[in-house]
Amino acid sequence: MDWLESIVLGLVQGITEFLPISSSGHLVVVPALLGWKQPPLAFDLVLHLGTLIAVIFSFRYQLLHLGRGLIGRGANPAADRRLIGLLLLGSIPAGIAGLLLGSEFESLFDQPLWVCGFWVVTAGILLGGEYLAARYLVTRPPTTPNAKRTLVIGVAQAVAITPGISRSGATISAGIAQGIEREEAARFSFLLSIPIILGAIATKIPDVVNGNFRITGPVIAGFIVAGISGWVAIEGLLKYLRTNSLRIFAYYLLIVAPISAIILELN
Repeated sequence: MDWLESIVLGLVQGITEFLPISSSGHLVVVPALLGWKQPPLAFDLVLHLGTLIAVIFSFRYQLLHLGRGLIGRGANPAADRRLIGLLLLGSIPAGIAGLLLGSEFESLFDQPLWVCGFWVVTAGILLGGEYLAARYLVTRPPTTPNAKRTLVIGVAQAVAITPGISRSGATISAGIAQGIEREEAARFSFLLSIPIILGAIATKIPDVVNGNFRITGPVIAGFIVAGISGWVAIEGLLKYLRTNSLRIFAYYLLIVAPISAIILELN
């Protein structure tokens, strides 16, 4: 993998990991459209490590408070421990799905046309979430994550292990559909990404240790670009969702999916 490919894919990963348009889907379709070889999953996880650092940096103060609360030194340890418990609870469905069905879903990374179809599914999830959110807020005040709502969000995250279905899109939509305000749903989604990305990275450590994947200069460049662009995407999306909906991302996917499918078929 050369420098250009690594930098471009790092930029794609950083931007699309947190915007609700599916990073895994873009990492499948973009190389196919450009005539590049599909990057190995180990490289995909190096890029995810970059975005993991981005989310940790963006939420560093909240994570520090959670850590202090965990050992009973925070301003509100009970609330901090409750949030940690919810994040762990929300990670369980995706962890189970990854262990039981991971190999089946990995095969889809070689099928860009399937990804285009799943992009349309993501668009439907985003539009459906907005529709349910509007109906919910007409009759009830905004809610916050609890065990039941977190499990629903966790199941949405499990579904999103399919390339083309956005993890952030599915989890944010699941949150707003249950009455959680958009920005809070996004913050919870981003925090929920930490354990799931850590788990995914752990599964690929043997590929690096066994020499099947080498850390090179281009790989490091992709990692850095993914981290920086991921941080920009997080901050930008949080500001955007304070006054805007997810619909624009659904419209983007509904345009890009058929165009990409047509180009792939012609090639």
